[in-house]
Amino acid sequence: MILYYADRELNILGLASTELRQGLRVRDDNKSEDIETGVAIFECKIEFDLSTRLQVEQWAEVGNYIIRNHKGKDELYSIIDSELDTKKQTVYIYAEDDGMDLLNEVVEAYEADAKYDIAHYINKAAKTSGFTIGINEVATLKKQLTLDQEQTASARIAEIASQFDGAEVSYSFKIDGLYVIEKKINIYEKRGSDNGITLYLNKEIDSIVISKSIGNLATALKCTG
Repeated sequence: MILYYADRELNILGLASTELRQGLRVRDDNKSEDIETGVAIFECKIEFDLSTRLQVEQWAEVGNYIIRNHKGKDELYSIIDSELDTKKQTVYIYAEDDGMDLLNEVVEAYEADAKYDIAHYINKAAKTSGFTIGINEVATLKKQLTLDQEQTASARIAEIASQFDGAEVSYSFKIDGLYVIEKKINIYEKRGSDNGITLYLNKEIDSIVISKSIGNLATALKCTG
């Protein structure tokens, strides 16, 4: 697997691979999905030495992008957290696919004056992000929602979906060469299934890793009222 690292203008900074013998190597790569928010999470570590440390730090700068093609699908992630370990000579990266455009955008409280479909609400939340609606399995439903607090656009979209009879969202991208030409918000009646299986630590589960982040740290507050 090859990962491309890009800056905020999507200029490619370089690439790293899980397989190539030469060049920068990626290890411990893992993708998971949060069904509640629709966000896909990608984590990995990049190895470095004295000659490549500054280069890797530049690639792994928070706010930069990771681009990859996995099983024929294009994926684009924004780097949310990075952690450099000088002893192990690795940089750990935590990235999400809903993008900084949705995480950094704060939307106001909103009370609808009539019943509208889900596209109406999501388009209002995502209007400056470049995301548009792709798959929409609840297009015929209409609701009159009261969204009574400021939220990030990402959190607002998840809340809107939950109020449309528990609908769920995911994000997808279309990349032509190294250019992002489409960013989609997909809406499903339900993703995944509950199969009733219980997994136990030290039996079916080898270990549990708990991560903490300051991804929701506020650097500015807006007072109203």
